Amino acid sequence: MKNIFRILFSILCLLLCNQSFAQIELRLQPVRKEFIVGEHVALKLTIINQTDASVALKNTPGRPWLNFSVTKRGEQGPVSPVATARFPELVLTPGSTRSFEFNLKSIYRLSTNGSYSVTATIRMPDGHSTYSSNRALFTLTNGGKVREFNIQARGQNIRMSLRLAVVNSKECLFGQAIDKDTNQVIGACYLAEYLNFMHPRVILDSAQNLHVLCQSSPDFFTYSIMNTHGARSSARLYKRTGGMVDLISTGKGIMPIGVTPYVAPKPGTENTRKASERPF
Repeated sequence: MKNIFRILFSILCLLLCNQSFAQIELRLQPVRKEFIVGEHVALKLTIINQTDASVALKNTPGRPWLNFSVTKRGEQGPVSPVATARFPELVLTPGSTRSFEFNLKSIYRLSTNGSYSVTATIRMPDGHSTYSSNRALFTLTNGGKVREFNIQARGQNIRMSLRLAVVNSKECLFGQAIDKDTNQVIGACYLAEYLNFMHPRVILDSAQNLHVLCQSSPDFFTYSIMNTHGARSSARLYKRTGGMVDLISTGKGIMPIGVTPYVAPKPGTENTRKASERPF
């Protein structure tokens, strides 16, 4: 009789536990639908605790609380990870919502263009229950070539490339660094929104960094720099001062002419996008 009561009590506890975790919702969304091959693939994960109990999501040896499954259209099986996703402990109080962004490229080798889908799965504190998100879709593309330079850096033959891609119905410029010997992308980055009133001015400096000046709106120009690792090192808005707009090489380095750095007005007096904003 005691054994029967123990079994019934265990079943009741299990049912209560499952009921407590029955309303955990996961939403996964890429920050935009298209990325250039080599750049960070940023996704936003939202976890909603719709229960009346707190949930503590923790990593245990060999078993992280958050995992992903990535597939590529036209290929069999999931994409193999190159690292284990280990996110900090997360405590969800009753009725709370937590959101954070992460770079999927730090976990998976996303090195070829194509259409991808990813699903996030969390493992609950009981060690067995799991809950999965929707399938988030994104595309990796190389965009269209605007300008290329062949350089040598760190003992590598590198192709520094300026690419054009449409993001959210807007033309945008991206930089991409490729190892010419292996044809593998070293890195890529967003540089600027591009308004096709003026062809981009592109030049390399003495350290082989790629400098790009382009018109981003009727009133503003964006001056961006990408290093040989394929990362954007700086970006700034400029306004036209008159005369020809261009990039020139001087004894002090590369400098734009025909424009002046834009100084943002005090908050509330003008609403202008910063050059550091992403195109989405």
